Amino acid sequence: MTQPRPLALFDLDGTLTRRDTLSDLLYHQFGLGRCLRAGISLAPPLLGVPLGVVHRDRAKVDLLRHFFAGMTDEAFQALGRDYALNHLDRLLRPQARQRLDWHRQAGHRVIVISASVREWIQPWTDSLGIELLATELERRNGRLTGELDGPNCRGAEKVVRLQSLLDPADYHPIHAYGDTDGDTEMLALADHAVYRGLR
Repeated sequence: MTQPRPLALFDLDGTLTRRDTLSDLLYHQFGLGRCLRAGISLAPPLLGVPLGVVHRDRAKVDLLRHFFAGMTDEAFQALGRDYALNHLDRLLRPQARQRLDWHRQAGHRVIVISASVREWIQPWTDSLGIELLATELERRNGRLTGELDGPNCRGAEKVVRLQSLLDPADYHPIHAYGDTDGDTEMLALADHAVYRGLR
């Protein structure tokens, strides 16, 4: 009888990386000045999140719309690819990268499940031969609207997206790595859950 294949699930921002990839991408692609101006104009929703008066998904969409609404899909794909292949790897925590590579080399199925947007992660995951589930952005007539296409890939949605791809019961053991309450449901699936352990 064939033994079940191990499965490794990784959150990206704050788990594999030292900081948020969205803010890092905006800095590299648009510069500090434009980011500061955006921070001022978007201060009410951004400050409302920690105060509990603005939902984090709404603030995220406001930020995405500010920078990307109206951008062609082709330009966005190029921007995301540039970030994924030239900047993302430098943001990784060394211990997290070692753990990721251990799972890859052991032949485990490895999936990054992230609330960040697919285009600025997938060229990197493809280069490593691992899989990705991530937030998607809406397009109309070949241009981004700045809105999400489907739910933000966070919290319970991480498990929904995973279960649409595979049956967790087919894998053993399951390893999961996360660093916030947005990873709680994903970590609960695991036989071996690591919370903020890849520092």
